[in-house]
Amino acid sequence: MKKIEEQLESIEEVLSLVIRKNASIENLIQTATESQNKTLADTLIELKEDLNQSSSQHLKTYLSHIQQAVANVPKASEVRHHHHFDLQSKGFIISAAVLLLSTAISIAVAINNYMESNRLQGSDLKFRIARQLSPELTERVDSIYYEDPDRAELETQKREAHELTVLEAEELLQQRQNEAKQAREMLNKLKKD
Repeated sequence: MKKIEEQLESIEEVLSLVIRKNASIENLIQTATESQNKTLADTLIELKEDLNQSSSQHLKTYLSHIQQAVANVPKASEVRHHHHFDLQSKGFIISAAVLLLSTAISIAVAINNYMESNRLQGSDLKFRIARQLSPELTERVDSIYYEDPDRAELETQKREAHELTVLEAEELLQQRQNEAKQAREMLNKLKKD
């Protein structure tokens, strides 16, 4: 967190330096434009004075000078827009990050709730089917659950574990019987040979 704050502070310092440089460049441009305008104004004043004193030939010469000066003046001054972050935009960046983070968390929670809702709908459908097939059994299950939900859960886990143990034992017995059968067949082959 300190590194991020240090980086933000260094970025802010660099940005303030860039802002100051930009302001000085704009001042230089404005000064150059004003000096150009002043030069043109001085030339026009001299021209007016000479007009009053000179002949038509001098007038043509001055007119050509004026036309050249006007041609050299840019039609519009070039303006460059620089987009940057300054000290005032720090709050905006933090607010935007917080909003993005809260949006991401909200979307994750919504997706999780949607998935859980689908799972619960499936369980509800299974229970309703069981209720239709065996109403007495589901009534008994309901009564056991509503008497003591914690005990019902423990009993269910115990029964499921017992059922898994029985299935594993049956599979092991079947496997051993197959091995014994194969051993007998092998023994019979060896005796015949």
